[in-house]
Amino acid sequence: MSYTSPNITLRNLPLRPSTLSILTRHGFTILRDVESSKRGDSGGIANFATELGLGSDSVHIQEAAAIVREIESAVQLVTTSNIDRHSSNSVSNQKSNEIARPSTTRTAADILSSHLEFKRPIVSFCQSIDSLLGGGFAVSEVTELVGLPGVGKTQLCIQLCVDVALPKQFGGVCGEALYIDTEGSFVPERALDMADALVNHVTKSSQSSSNRSAGKPGRIIPERFNEENILDGIHVFRVHDEASLVATIQSLPGFIRSRENRSDDITGVKLVVVDSIAFHYRSIGPNTNYKARTQSLMKIAAFLSDLATTFDLAVVVVNQMTTKIDNSGRGAISDGTKNEWDSSSGSRVTPALGESWAHATTTRLLLSEGNAENSDVRHCTLVKSPHKPVGTASYIVTEMGIRDTNFVCHSSSNDEINDHAAQIEAQQPLLQQPPHQQEEFCADADASKYNVDSKRPRYQ
Repeated sequence: MSYTSPNITLRNLPLRPSTLSILTRHGFTILRDVESSKRGDSGGIANFATELGLGSDSVHIQEAAAIVREIESAVQLVTTSNIDRHSSNSVSNQKSNEIARPSTTRTAADILSSHLEFKRPIVSFCQSIDSLLGGGFAVSEVTELVGLPGVGKTQLCIQLCVDVALPKQFGGVCGEALYIDTEGSFVPERALDMADALVNHVTKSSQSSSNRSAGKPGRIIPERFNEENILDGIHVFRVHDEASLVATIQSLPGFIRSRENRSDDITGVKLVVVDSIAFHYRSIGPNTNYKARTQSLMKIAAFLSDLATTFDLAVVVVNQMTTKIDNSGRGAISDGTKNEWDSSSGSRVTPALGESWAHATTTRLLLSEGNAENSDVRHCTLVKSPHKPVGTASYIVTEMGIRDTNFVCHSSSNDEINDHAAQIEAQQPLLQQPPHQQEEFCADADASKYNVDSKRPRYQ
């Protein structure tokens, strides 16, 4: 591959730190250096591997080839981003010569009418959280999860990635998920556990529905609805620095379009998760330009908001907590959430990324630990929402995923399990939707050998 811009500095590409380190350590600073090395003495990749100090055997040649592929992918991302930016600038320059016109307006009645059109949210399998949010995580919005380590932020994100595949006839959106992993915290084994629980629940829910209908067939489960296909619908992007994060987010529209117009029943990408948005932005050096950092964050926030609206999907971003020195004696976060304030040190715990970011998301959920008497119970507090009142829901993290605190599963026969599933499903409220679109709400898993009152491993 010949690079169209051979003078691009390697440091300006979204490469992994380890890759950039080995390149710069051996004198590779621009793309032309890499291209020249591959052509040197007609040795190709073998010559490049030798100049990197890897050796010329087949194993090291494969490592060098992997580095070349990473460089080519990074160049493609940057080139695509520059083309989009150039097109945008051309349009802006053309319009700058015209009289400025206001953006297209809509009446309040039109906006209200569009809001009344039901858009099925993504359920979390925890009825208390879904009720707090009005049925689940809303599409066309950016929802922020913030909390201390170990409260279940990543677990909730993985749960949503699995639940997005729930068939429509069972109250789901039948879509796919994009997971941008900045911390390396995505655990496929946990996703498999949750997918297995979801498939079991839907299967038993269909059977119990058939039993209650006096022999009539229950809701038909799609053929492709199984654990393997659920995991195939979760697309994970691992990013290692701020540049990679920005480039990956900017490339999402193209990837989302490529997943549309499928031949099967999948509706395309309906969920984008960034876990976490704060990780690389908090890894700052002594010469950090805080103004540029804030501008970059605001651009990402605006881009994600536009992404959610354009493609009618839910965006969930994870934020971290930070300690803020507060000598005024006030132990309240600006968003109204009460936190422990240490009077001796004059500090308090508050969401990271500052006030500008706090205003950028549509909804903010604060996840927190329970009290010492019942440490397994955790709390989800809605502290910011334009259409729902503040409130708190309780949840637990089980082997199956996120569940309500009253969730108890018994080791019993299949008949007893189906009876228990029927009782749970009969108590579930219908999703908030027009009467002609009402379907049974499929939340709270059933049938397992797990008892919430017994000792169990903690998932974070």
